[in-house]
Amino acid sequence: MKKYQIYMDQNIFNPKYLFHGSPYIIKTLEPRQSIDVSNKKNEDNAIFLTSWFINAAAYAFRNKLKEINEHWSFSINNDGNLPAMSFEVDILPEDLYGYIYVFDNNDEIIKDNFEYTTQYRCYHNLNPIDVIKVYYRDFADYFNREIT
Repeated sequence: MKKYQIYMDQNIFNPKYLFHGSPYIIKTLEPRQSIDVSNKKNEDNAIFLTSWFINAAAYAFRNKLKEINEHWSFSINNDGNLPAMSFEVDILPEDLYGYIYVFDNNDEIIKDNFEYTTQYRCYHNLNPIDVIKVYYRDFADYFNREIT
């Protein structure tokens, strides 16, 4: 069994754990202004988390793909339905990896105000209880790469 299987098996609408995906090694996560997939700045300074491990994996890979591709497009799904991410890129490295930061779900973390969303926000620094290095090849079946 993979180390992250316990996280993948949780009920995403009643989660014990929350996740944040990033291509970078981070010791402490700090609230920041996020930018969505169309490069629109979010009005909120927060740490954005998800209860869906697969969704966090999408974010772990997305920013690295943006860095190495001149032309790209992404759509990330926050409602628990597959594909978790649809994307278009020219370059997809065989060894693409990222990190998923794991946190206990607690009263200080706020769920977005939509019934079927997996997105949460936290307004103070967080230290993860676990960090998982993930490889795109292990999650490719959860995503849809569009070829043009």
